Amino acid sequence: MIDAGRATRPAENFRCPLQPTSWDASGGQKRDMENGAAFTAMVQENRGALVRLARRYAGPDDWQDLLQEMQLQLWRSFDSFDGRAQRSTWLYRVALNTALGHVRKPRRLHSPLDEVPEQGDSGDTEDAIGVLDRFLAMLDPVQRSVLMLDLEGLPREQVADVLGLSVNAVAVRMTRLRRLFEQRFLED
Repeated sequence: MIDAGRATRPAENFRCPLQPTSWDASGGQKRDMENGAAFTAMVQENRGALVRLARRYAGPDDWQDLLQEMQLQLWRSFDSFDGRAQRSTWLYRVALNTALGHVRKPRRLHSPLDEVPEQGDSGDTEDAIGVLDRFLAMLDPVQRSVLMLDLEGLPREQVADVLGLSVNAVAVRMTRLRRLFEQRFLED
């Protein structure tokens, strides 16, 4: 449940609510605390990306709940990180899977296309963020994921790793997304 104070807290003040716990009195405490500190540092380093991902996959009323779900899943999975990929790649994959699961929940499904105004309804004063939001609402989850990770500045190789696609598939999808964007928003 979200209280009113948390719902209005700006993303810049976001703090990782999960703190290291040490219940193992047999010497595992130090390792648990080190893992907790590493986890907190990792989440803090990537908080902007997590907030943006949560805001894109959840509505304005649900993004903080999704952000908490992402953090919880990252915490649960933290010990399973085996170093085969970059930590940021692993973080994006876990967060993205959580976001996609959130979108698939029947009680949260909505039709984003119903919310997108007709092409001619938007005036010249519409800002770039509004255009991006409208475009993202039109995309399926995989297209949205490719675009979001690209906008985060991840190299195509890392986007491919996160999404389980080939680098060529990512390049093709980005080309198609650019064409779709141009057709929808740039052609008169």
